[in-house]
Amino acid sequence: MYENVLKQIGLSEKQAKVYLACLELGQAKVPAISRKAGIKRTTTYGLIEELAKLGLVSAIKKNKQILYKAQPPHLLLDILDQRRKLLVNSLPELEDLFESHNVRPEIIFYEGKNGIKEIYKDVLNCTSKKIYQTVNAKAHAEMLGDDFINDYIKKRVAKGITTYDIHPKSGDIYTNVRGRQNLQLKRYVKYLPPDLFSASMIMLYDNKVAMVSSSKENFGFIIQSKEFTNTIKAFFNLVWKLGSNEPDVD
Repeated sequence: MYENVLKQIGLSEKQAKVYLACLELGQAKVPAISRKAGIKRTTTYGLIEELAKLGLVSAIKKNKQILYKAQPPHLLLDILDQRRKLLVNSLPELEDLFESHNVRPEIIFYEGKNGIKEIYKDVLNCTSKKIYQTVNAKAHAEMLGDDFINDYIKKRVAKGITTYDIHPKSGDIYTNVRGRQNLQLKRYVKYLPPDLFSASMIMLYDNKVAMVSSSKENFGFIIQSKEFTNTIKAFFNLVWKLGSNEPDVD
């Protein structure tokens, strides 16, 4: 049973057998570990070295002999965490590779408040953990309501997603929750003239561009296209550099 568990978390069959043999023997020389694991002695040396690199086996010098012992099993959790972090860090590049060969550009339209909320569900699943967006906070609140927006912000922060917001320089909402830079909420902000803002939100994430209209038009859409997203992102980066750090608030 334990061997299967160890294999499921990433150890090879032979690594699992050697680690379990070390657990059962306490401190032992390679021949004893080899016999207990049912693996050739020459192969066992290599397996012990592999387990030592993983931090699961250590060597002890005793009476001019080298003995090996297993490290505590809870260290297996550290290995899982390290492998998960490695995967998470590599995921954006792997997603790009997948999309470049398997995902065709598409546009999905959403109508009404409930339809538009589906856009935010998709945004919260972004693998890059970064969103670049233009925000008209007043129009956004009119469109979806403060309760939904506050809940969305909490979920975004909990998922470790950072936003880079461009807000109207005047005539909008400017609080710690909305409209101002707040590192606790993982939000950086720049300000531009208000006549540049019509839609309540335009969001760039992964290889997608999402737009949420004002309550007057009551619709939204997601365009999935790496080339289109990169084009819009280039414009975003340009205007970000032109933005000011403070709004015009009397």
